[in-house]
Amino acid sequence: MAVTVVAVLTAKPGRGPAVIDSFREVSPLVHAEPGCELYAAHLEQDGDTVVMVERWSTRADLDAHAAGAPLVRLNELNADLLERPYDVWFLDPVPLGDAAKGAIPVEGE
Repeated sequence: MAVTVVAVLTAKPGRGPAVIDSFREVSPLVHAEPGCELYAAHLEQDGDTVVMVERWSTRADLDAHAAGAPLVRLNELNADLLERPYDVWFLDPVPLGDAAKGAIPVEGE
């Protein structure tokens, strides 16, 4: 079963775009990692909070990503940009209402 992850990074005031630039650098590497189905950045409108929405084919793929070089590089790039360590949530889908609108689509379904 796929693993959905949401990571929230709170940048120092005015540094949200710099955090996005760090993801711009590492995202192509992450997208090439085994099991990466989704790795998408979102920047708060008029703010400095970055929300990453991720989906990994398996927990083992996610664990490999967490220990991999792209995440090490991301942490280096963000070392002086964040207010505090980022928050991470591992989520189970709860489809509601319209099947096409009530859940994040899973490739192949």
